[in-house]
Amino acid sequence: MNLVVLVLVGLLAGCAGTSVMSVPPGGLPDGEASKAPTYAFVNGRWFDGQGFQATTWYSVQSRLTRQPPQGPVRTVDLSGLFIVPPFGEAHNHNIEGPWNVQSVAERYLKDGVFYVKNPNNVRDFALQIRPAVNLRTSIDATFAHAGLTGPGGHPGPLYEDVLRVGRYEPALGPLERGWFENRAYVVVETEADIEQKWALITSGQPDFVKVYLVHSEDGEVHGTSGRNPRRHGLHPALVPRVVAKAHAAGLQVTAHVETAADFRHAVRAGVDELAHVPGWLVSGADDAERATLTEGDGQLAAARRVRVVTTSVAGRAMPSIGGHHGHGHHEGPASKPNEHRTSSADEPGEQVLKDNLSLLHRAGVPLVIGSDHADTSLAEVLHLHSLGLFDNLTLLKMWCEATPAAIFPTRKIGRFAEGYEASFLALAGNPIEDFSQVQAIRRRFKQGVFLGDSVGSGAASSAAAHQGH
Repeated sequence: MNLVVLVLVGLLAGCAGTSVMSVPPGGLPDGEASKAPTYAFVNGRWFDGQGFQATTWYSVQSRLTRQPPQGPVRTVDLSGLFIVPPFGEAHNHNIEGPWNVQSVAERYLKDGVFYVKNPNNVRDFALQIRPAVNLRTSIDATFAHAGLTGPGGHPGPLYEDVLRVGRYEPALGPLERGWFENRAYVVVETEADIEQKWALITSGQPDFVKVYLVHSEDGEVHGTSGRNPRRHGLHPALVPRVVAKAHAAGLQVTAHVETAADFRHAVRAGVDELAHVPGWLVSGADDAERATLTEGDGQLAAARRVRVVTTSVAGRAMPSIGGHHGHGHHEGPASKPNEHRTSSADEPGEQVLKDNLSLLHRAGVPLVIGSDHADTSLAEVLHLHSLGLFDNLTLLKMWCEATPAAIFPTRKIGRFAEGYEASFLALAGNPIEDFSQVQAIRRRFKQGVFLGDSVGSGAASSAAAHQGH
């Protein structure tokens, strides 16, 4: 682990040289906010949740206000640009360690994604990069740390057999098999395990808790998949106890799901969020049938206000390796940020995924944008746009309103309102009329700081996330 320490030292030195200011997950500290310049933003067209209105907003101590402030004011002419809240990414694992955090952050900022949620990560590495995220000049991120699974369950084999060799050892040197247990996943077999390991589960102060439900219909007794003993997860009977413990500690719970049975178990157990829409990982007709949701499933999820992360691109480029799915990467000079393969409705899972998304939307289930493995959530939102399931206004609101609020539920973000954080993107055109305008970002402003027009240069070669978490 010496290499990790050395890389982190270099990272922190670079941060110190640019005088960045650390922001806790709750938002900008009052002391730092008071140092921010006061701005008047004129001639902009601001998103009000339904359309764009010409108005003037001020940034005072990094918060928005319509009240003209006292004292010196810097006037910024937005020249008719279309102003939207910054975008979010509710599921990705690419913010993972000191070796890639800067380039990943640059890539997100370039695409206008300021808020990122990592629902499974190596706890040690996330703690090391805390000084490099939640900054006024970087992305804001939340971490679940190690997810809960059953003996031999996903993502254990993924970390130990695939990522250890193909992803981490090239960066860190040799790692013993088993090194990731209790760092990237925690094995829980009984309710007694939950009690005994709770201090371990919450070590490193995770922002939320992650549980894995994988083909739970195949193992009501043993919690394992009858078809594939290596592709399973936590016994579904244990999830209610995990939820109760987490909620008592003030932590929300996100559940990995693959099938309709997983979906039902998670919702009934009281989880706050589902990390996938069933249908995202389908290899044949049997999988598709198991992933098909019913109207009752949608109604129950809506009644309990369970959020669902779209991850419509998550199943792409995921080769099956030894009974579980490996990780993808976009490293090297041939890489193209946000490159994703489109698919047709006759591919396994595509139609069931579309049907499930449509069903959940009709039922009023809160949907938020997350890709799981793409370079940023831009790939996810563009793919959703290509499916034709949502109009442009709905997609925009999911990406810039619902998703940031899901990642940081206690912060005043995702809207332009009195006292909300002074963060926005300025687009060249109206994304409600032409959704491609979400890529035409002309200015980025985060918590009272202009990020400049060259954000993200050199970020194309950074690693993408591990997949299927």
